[in-house]
This record gives sequence, C-alpha cells and structure tokens, in this order.
Amino acid sequence: ALLVPTIAILGVFIAYQQYRINKQRLRHDTYERRLAVFKIIKSYLSEVVRNAKTDSNSARCFYSDASEAAFLFDKSVEEKIEEIYKKSIDMAFLVEQLSPSDGSQGVGRGEERSSLAAEHTELLKWHAAQLTGLRDFFSKKMGVNVT
Repeated sequence: ALLVPTIAILGVFIAYQQYRINKQRLRHDTYERRLAVFKIIKSYLSEVVRNAKTDSNSARCFYSDASEAAFLFDKSVEEKIEEIYKKSIDMAFLVEQLSPSDGSQGVGRGEERSSLAAEHTELLKWHAAQLTGLRDFFSKKMGVNVT
C-alpha cells in the first residue's frame, strides 16, 4: 500500500533535483557570456584611458562587440553601453579636431583649442570613472557576488 506514494515521492524528488541542476547549468552558461561582455567593456575603457583617446572605428567595434548585452542583462547595462559609446564618439570627434588623422593642422592655439582640450579632459575623466566603477556596477548584474 505504501509503494505507490513512495514512488511518487521519489519521482518528485528526482524531478526537483533535475530542476536544480538545469537552473545551475543555465546560471553557469549565462555567467560565462556575461563575463565576456564585462571583459569587452573593461578592455575598451582601459584602452581609452591608457591612450587618453579613442577613434570612431574603435568605438563602433566596441559597440558591436558589446551588443550581446541586450540579451543577457537588464536595460541598465544596455543603457551603460549606449552612454559609453556616445561619450566615446564625442571624444573621438574632439581628438580629430585637436589632431586630425590626415596629418593636417588641427584647431590652432587660443581659446577654442583650450576649450576643446578641456572637454577632452572631462571626457577622459568620465571614461576613467566608468572604468573604476565597472566592477561594482556589474557585480550586481552577474548573478553571483563578487568580493
């Protein structure tokens, strides 16, 4: 008489264990993909800060490489990537004005050049701040606690 309830309980237990294993596997698989997006963003920001400049081609490559984030994270990460991309394009425009890639004379001396240089400095500081805060921002988004 107890055989049927015992088999039912055993079946429920096995189903629950499979559910937990599948959930852990999904978390592991998405973690790897999320970590790849984090590394793309960190690498790009590190390059910008190290070189104190970027160009529109690098910014477009970054944006393309980080596009998978839309499927792995909530909207805030996608918005962060958009913001980094837009600020990078602004920086690339300023760099091109200050020292054109075609070798021609950039904006000459004076107040205009000083103003552009100040804007460039602010954008560089902004990128550095994003790099500094990146780990904290992503630690909440990865699905595991990073200490």
